[in-house]
Amino acid sequence: APTLGMGGGAGGGGTGGGGGGTSSSYSAPPSSAPTPMEVTPTYDHLPMKGYKVFDGGIDKKGLTKVISKIREFNDAVTSNNKLSPNEANDVLDSLCTTLSVTNRYHSSTISDIELATIQKMITSWDAKQSFPALDLARMVVLHPDAASPKRKGYWEEILIGAMDACLGLEAEVAVPMLTMRLIANSYKGGSGAAGAAASLVDRILDCANACAPSDNKNVRLSVATAILNTSSYMSSSPPSSAASAIRILDVVGTILECGKYESEPIARSLVALGTALLLPGECGTEVQRVAKERSVNAMVEGVSSGHGDTAKAVAKEILSILSYD
Repeated sequence: APTLGMGGGAGGGGTGGGGGGTSSSYSAPPSSAPTPMEVTPTYDHLPMKGYKVFDGGIDKKGLTKVISKIREFNDAVTSNNKLSPNEANDVLDSLCTTLSVTNRYHSSTISDIELATIQKMITSWDAKQSFPALDLARMVVLHPDAASPKRKGYWEEILIGAMDACLGLEAEVAVPMLTMRLIANSYKGGSGAAGAAASLVDRILDCANACAPSDNKNVRLSVATAILNTSSYMSSSPPSSAASAIRILDVVGTILECGKYESEPIARSLVALGTALLLPGECGTEVQRVAKERSVNAMVEGVSSGHGDTAKAVAKEILSILSYD
């Protein structure tokens, strides 16, 4: 029977659909770990496995700050969209207590009313007032119970509300940054949240593309991480067609061409690109074909130096994939 390799089930450890390499490691002694049956090249940095998250501020101090901002905005919200006294006080206090005890996440729960309170703010408040609720959602989505399978519909509504707020405010900082961080964290939180993000992937990549040329470095890092996690999810759960993966090429193209990105987000963007190129089967083959058609190699070569060792190493792997037949 086939056995899982060391990759933890995230895309088969770099099978790019290219075929043709050889391996001489089949005669390992019985006592050693099983050798994954791979005949394609393997890479040090690609494909991405796992997810990068934004988990700062999930403590009493950070949460108190977010809640006080929500209460300040709630006083200014029109009466029919206002949080009730129970929502603004007891519900938010209870939620913050649960979130701050991170070592109890395996056993603590998040209630429907706590999630509904966040949803109410993100979907009905003015976009400019939604950022503390987005920040809270970014933290809540990392809680396993909040992101469990039964909550998929809830996270779809939250993500749609966040992107609706974001698309009117791409030139701002807080809403685009927190929307992208919420998206990035959704893939990590649990299968409900990850499934919600996967079901909205085209919309997510359009939103990332709109935010990509931001003049703010925190937004830029958040965009790069959102597309990195999107491509990592695709690697472990390949899409039915290559169309969504090709949109990753669009966003990376915007990032590389705008000339504003620092070393870390450049490296993350390149890993997102390389992971899309290595998607299993026809998907990866099609992404590679489109990348060659668009001369992605020239863009990658253009940013490969001057952005640190990781970016340079990932760029080298991408160029190797694109010339590998």
